[in-house]
Amino acid sequence: MIELINLIEDNIDDSLNYINETVQPERKMALDYYLRKPYGNEVRGKSQIVTSEVSEAVHGALPQLMKIFTSSQESVVFNPVGDGDNNMADTVTQYVNHIFNKDNAGAFILHNWMFDALTQKVGIVKAYWNDSEEVTHETYKDLTEDEMVQLLQSDDDIDVVSQRERVIMERAEDPITGEVIPEIKAYDLKIAIKRNNSKVKVENVPPEEFLINKRATSINDATFVAQRQYVTRSDLIHMGFDQKVVDDLSTDDMIGIDEANWSKTTDTKDPSQDIITLYECYMDVGQKDGTAIKKRICYASKVILSEEECDYVPFYSLCPFPIPHQFFGHSLADKTMDLQAIKSTITRQMLDNLYLTNNSRIGVVEGQVNIDDVLTSTAGGVIRMKNANGIVPLTVQSSAGQSFPMLQYLDEVQGKRTGVNDLNQGLDSNILQNVSATAVATMTAQSQGKLELIARVFADTGVKNLFQGILQLVCKYQNEPRLLRINNKPMNIDPREWDTQYHVSINVGLGNGSSDQKIAMLGNVLAKQEQILTTYGLANPLVTIKQYRETLAKFINASGYKDEIQFINEISDEQSQAMAQMDAEKDKTPAEVKAAQALAQAEQMKAQMQQQTKMAEMQLKAEQEKAKLELERLQMELDSSKAMLEIETARAKLQAETLMKEAELAQKDKMQDNKDIETIVKAIDKVRALN
Repeated sequence: MIELINLIEDNIDDSLNYINETVQPERKMALDYYLRKPYGNEVRGKSQIVTSEVSEAVHGALPQLMKIFTSSQESVVFNPVGDGDNNMADTVTQYVNHIFNKDNAGAFILHNWMFDALTQKVGIVKAYWNDSEEVTHETYKDLTEDEMVQLLQSDDDIDVVSQRERVIMERAEDPITGEVIPEIKAYDLKIAIKRNNSKVKVENVPPEEFLINKRATSINDATFVAQRQYVTRSDLIHMGFDQKVVDDLSTDDMIGIDEANWSKTTDTKDPSQDIITLYECYMDVGQKDGTAIKKRICYASKVILSEEECDYVPFYSLCPFPIPHQFFGHSLADKTMDLQAIKSTITRQMLDNLYLTNNSRIGVVEGQVNIDDVLTSTAGGVIRMKNANGIVPLTVQSSAGQSFPMLQYLDEVQGKRTGVNDLNQGLDSNILQNVSATAVATMTAQSQGKLELIARVFADTGVKNLFQGILQLVCKYQNEPRLLRINNKPMNIDPREWDTQYHVSINVGLGNGSSDQKIAMLGNVLAKQEQILTTYGLANPLVTIKQYRETLAKFINASGYKDEIQFINEISDEQSQAMAQMDAEKDKTPAEVKAAQALAQAEQMKAQMQQQTKMAEMQLKAEQEKAKLELERLQMELDSSKAMLEIETARAKLQAETLMKEAELAQKDKMQDNKDIETIVKAIDKVRALN
């Protein structure tokens, strides 16, 4: 343990000595120049103005860099490694960008990160998994037993802080039925609802708190990296350290305490607010087998508060002008501090010269002029003198004519060094006189070269590493799915299913020209894609409907709208493939061919109809002739039948008349017979009567 403490102190001492001797003086000077503090060589009675070249360079470059990194909704894109990783890579991209921009104040962190880099040589951010629990207290009164049970069973993360039971109606007997009415109780509860609020936390690290060993060229290859923080005892207890150990820590740790930070270590009357210097160290510790492992060690007041193995270092750095084989490069302030000193000197001399020109010194002849009147410099004042030649003005020649070209030359030098000049700060109207648009575009592109180089260095170093680190953190520590709504689309994100080996590309839009040039280029691409899709359909091998949607989204983003979802919906790979398949099944015959085919088909149908009409007419005519013949035949048959009917009718009539006559004759015969019978009967009756 003692050897480890000695190793920690040696690393801290070496790092601090290196930084305090070589880096911190330049940092302090750069910050003083940025704040326009006096140089210390001011003369009383002379101009003491301090120009603002450092501030102008920083604030000229910072908006351009912020625009590059924040103009797109997804600053960083994770590209898939395998063929089937497209959807997963899109989810990773959206979630990691959401963590940086929504869970953390991404734009503000990026601003401060770049500001530190532009003024303090390097900017540092820290990304780590913050285990935290959000506790909400709620109070309920007059709950029934059923309501209380239902409330406590509604969530497993509910803890009862306090509970009070009251009887609001005593046990009684119903006087009518005699039934026993049980007592009724009410419950007052105070509960605590715990919510897991653990997430990746990204925060800026003040440059003076960051330590690194002097042999390191980057954070990844450093054998010792640490953050020196000034925290209170209560902060340490909140971090989870043992209270007894924290109470025994002393506040007289003089390791690395410089004058600038001495005020942060003063004692207070409240022991819980005593300032303790805490070192969060990430260092290689040798093992018995000769190898070294990375450890995270929290150290304060020569006491190791915690020690654990780790597989990553949570710090990420930016440097605008890196120097090969060194960790600390140059800042934008380093490029402009000497120019600010020179311009301040020239401006002071110009103002002093202007003061003397407007209010020059005079010579007086002793005894010929009232000295009190001369010393009282009042506009329109009277000077009493005995001789008109008693006052001799001492003329001072103006030096502004020689100073302004020098100031202009220094501005040009600053523009060449930093890339920040009038061309990217707002064009001077005089620059455009007698200059073609192509020449202006060329000058603008050249002036933006250094800023684009700075942006490329930022993108491929700190920003890229930071987002890779965020992905590794969520894959390692997030142990449950998280339901989010990203781009108006609900997503259930579970990083445990992800692979951390995604290729990372930074979507900073470098080398694509100005905004107008990007819009024009994207417009041309959209036109070509539309032509391809219209001519060859959605199943063509060149452009898919999803690629067309992405181009349209970039067109919208380039126009200044970060969220393209309000204009166009997202398309998944499955939807794109389904639309392509449906389009492939459609008839792809060109419209002209279809029209010609339709015309030919119409002509053919017309000829067929004409032929069918002629055949129908002939058939109709034949049927009419046949019908006529049939009608004549039927008429003949009818006439014949009619004649036969008449004959038969006559024959039947004749037969009927014959039968009637025969019947009449038979009737007459019968009547005669009846008469004969009656005569015989009467004769018999008479005979009987006679007898």
